[in-house]
Amino acid sequence: MTFELSDDGRVLRIYLDQNKWVDLARAATGHRLGAPFADALAMARAGVAAGTVSFPLDMYRYWETGKRGDDRSRNDVADVMLELSRQHTMTVPFGILDQELDLALQRRLGRPEHPRRQAVFGVGMQHITQSRMKWPELDLAALPDSGAGLPRGLRAQLKNAVAEVIEEELLRAGPETFRAHGFDHADSDHSQRFVDFENHLAAEIAKHGLTGDAIDEVVRGTDFGDIRPAIVEALDRIGVVYEEFMQDITVGQLLSFVDDLPTRYVTNVMRSAKHRQTQQEWEPNDFIDIVALPVAAVYCDVVVTEKQWVHMMRQSKVDQRYNTILISNVADLVNVLVKASLM
Repeated sequence: MTFELSDDGRVLRIYLDQNKWVDLARAATGHRLGAPFADALAMARAGVAAGTVSFPLDMYRYWETGKRGDDRSRNDVADVMLELSRQHTMTVPFGILDQELDLALQRRLGRPEHPRRQAVFGVGMQHITQSRMKWPELDLAALPDSGAGLPRGLRAQLKNAVAEVIEEELLRAGPETFRAHGFDHADSDHSQRFVDFENHLAAEIAKHGLTGDAIDEVVRGTDFGDIRPAIVEALDRIGVVYEEFMQDITVGQLLSFVDDLPTRYVTNVMRSAKHRQTQQEWEPNDFIDIVALPVAAVYCDVVVTEKQWVHMMRQSKVDQRYNTILISNVADLVNVLVKASLM
């Protein structure tokens, strides 16, 4: 297991999908269904307090929490998220893809000399969105002399406090709040478009009777087409035309290049495994999992998610490839945290 050194020592990064946060929220509120997870919650709290464990949130935790219409249950989940995450976050996949493309091209072509770098972990929604979201500036106009007499350190503390409040309100906001500001979760069709595409691909796979490695190749081929704009941009940065890059490249080399992009590798492992299990239909929730889990599986130390995804990723040795612990029961965090404390 790989730990990241920080000012507080070794930090174990643990990613929880939405249902696992719900399990811990039930434990935190004394719900009868939360009893099996009480020890895991206690251990998690202790690790966070000691600064040795971090539970980063991603965009999709904000998204799924915000979809919960019941204020009480949504805030129960938000409470435990805020307590354990301390607003630690993971960036969106797109910037990570840019970094992975540059590193893959460097391995293949020796360029770029200075690959783009993307900090995977940070603090707050500002980090998730790579500072595309702007908060209102701290207004000290109501204070005597407009706050000019405030020590610089106190000004910084006030600014941070305001940002923390805004971050918390974003996590707690429900569907009504979003609708009041002109956004409705129900209007987003990304999940359905994803399902429609995968169903179309499944029909083509069935039509041509593809199995085994052939399914893997088709899935990775469609993924290459999906990320082509990012590939073209990365090539342009090193002065290589896309057609030149594709000239004389074999199918095997093309697939190898896609596999050399860690988050895309996991994405395609998940998609391929799902396409093999034709008895399971594609669902809108699959979109969130397939977008969110690859970043966590590559860059976190522990991922706690649905049993089907754990099984699929273990079968493809994702855990061994990226040195990640994959578990499906949040209660199993007790053993993980105990072992980590002994290292």
